[in-house]
Amino acid sequence: MIMGAALLVLLGLGLFVAGLLTGVTAWYWACVAVCAAAAVLIVLARRSMSRAPVRTAAGAAGASGPVAAAPAETVTAATPAGTTESGASAAGAPVPAVRHDEPDDPPVEEVEVTDLLLIVDLTDEVLVVDEHPRYHVADCRWLQGRSTIPLPLDEARTDGFTPCGVCRPDRTLAARARARRSGS
Repeated sequence: MIMGAALLVLLGLGLFVAGLLTGVTAWYWACVAVCAAAAVLIVLARRSMSRAPVRTAAGAAGASGPVAAAPAETVTAATPAGTTESGASAAGAPVPAVRHDEPDDPPVEEVEVTDLLLIVDLTDEVLVVDEHPRYHVADCRWLQGRSTIPLPLDEARTDGFTPCGVCRPDRTLAARARARRSGS
């Protein structure tokens, strides 16, 4: 159906060009009618695709010929490797629970242009966590319990790290830069 609609659109284009070349309005009306028919075909094709059942591998095999029915497998929740179903490790020590209430990475700080202009060349130290895209100041609560790597701010930005939305390092460092300028 889609190919038929495409051919009708091409026919409509030809009728439109014929109308332009000859100046006869009948060609334009024929173009409109053919394009409307193409639209109807596209709508019908879309409806038939949305109503068609999803074929599984078993359904595809069943359509091609007789196949012995395979027993249905039951899926159970997997336990982590090295643990028992009670939650203890195979060695007997309890396995720490994984916290899912905190997202993996903090949001990105929305930086004001004036702050960005102040910090663009700063070499003040910020902290990054390996495999995470944000940089932080030392008192960031998101860093608790994580090993950090100290980097100069300009290097962290060059390496592609972005400011943390929790501790707002760009705002903090811009305030420190303003304080240094007003103090000297």
